[in-house]
Amino acid sequence: MALEFLYEIFNGIVVAISNALGPWNDYPLATITILLLTILMSTISTVATRMLVDVDVMRRRNLEMREWQSAYSKALRAKDEKTVAKLKKREPAVKRAQAEMSKDQFKPLLVTMVPFFIFYYIFSAVFGYNQVVVAYSPISIPFVGEQFNFWVWYLISSFSMSAFIQRLFKMPTYSD
Repeated sequence: MALEFLYEIFNGIVVAISNALGPWNDYPLATITILLLTILMSTISTVATRMLVDVDVMRRRNLEMREWQSAYSKALRAKDEKTVAKLKKREPAVKRAQAEMSKDQFKPLLVTMVPFFIFYYIFSAVFGYNQVVVAYSPISIPFVGEQFNFWVWYLISSFSMSAFIQRLFKMPTYSD
């Protein structure tokens, strides 16, 4: 009974969104629609990260870890036992900083995960439960092919747009 009620609500939302999108629900406009949705979701995720994480501390920790890893690797290659021993003493502090950074990066995930799952489930239904082609590729991509359903196109768009949005919001990345 309760599940039927929830399904009716879900189905009503899907139908309302599908009707609101009109021609933007079908190829070729669906490609742009999903790209815009990806930009929206990446922006929400980046803003949540900005609000919940001290970006400057994260950037500083990231830099310290990379410097330590670089020095440690260099000392190992040079077989400089004295420097390796000295850097080994700093290893617990580096591991703690790495754990803190991972914990900080997990905070926005806790806030955004449930809404993103709901978003994905709704828009997966809007775009045909991954049974409808929403984008085509001029080249065949290994393991994917040339025709993309909602999930594949969203994933490709997300990978490309997330990096751009993070740069736009001056978020630290692994390459910084």
